[in-house]
Order: sequence, then C-alpha cells, then structure tokens
Amino acid sequence: MAERTQFLFTGAHMLPAVMVAMNGSAAGVAVLTYLALLALALLSALSDEKTPAQIPVRIDSEEERDIRRKR
Repeated sequence: MAERTQFLFTGAHMLPAVMVAMNGSAAGVAVLTYLALLALALLSALSDEKTPAQIPVRIDSEEERDIRRKR
C-alpha cells in the first residue's frame, strides 16, 4: 500500500475522532468527513493495485545458469 493511501486511511479514522473530541456538536460534520476521506482512501487504494501488465514475469530458460551469472 502506498504511503498516500495509508495516510488517507489513518486520516479517515483520526480526524473525525479529533473533531468529536474537540466539539461534541460536530458529530454530523465528523461523519461526513469520515465518509469522504474513506471514499478517497478506497479510490487511492484501487489506483495502487498493480495491473497484470505491471507485474514482472519471469521467463525460465531451459539452460541452467549459475545464480551469480544471472542479471
């Protein structure tokens, strides 16, 4: 998971808690903030996912080579 996504997930959980702790009447805004940050974090996590074109493929050759000679 990218650092950006981890930051958003942490912020989605911490910021509303701090908002409610500072002012109990801000619970409605805290819930909306939580949902917005959570949706943004989920979208960020989806963009972090590797597509099959980005995953390196190892092609084995028939000849055996010493591990030190492989690049």
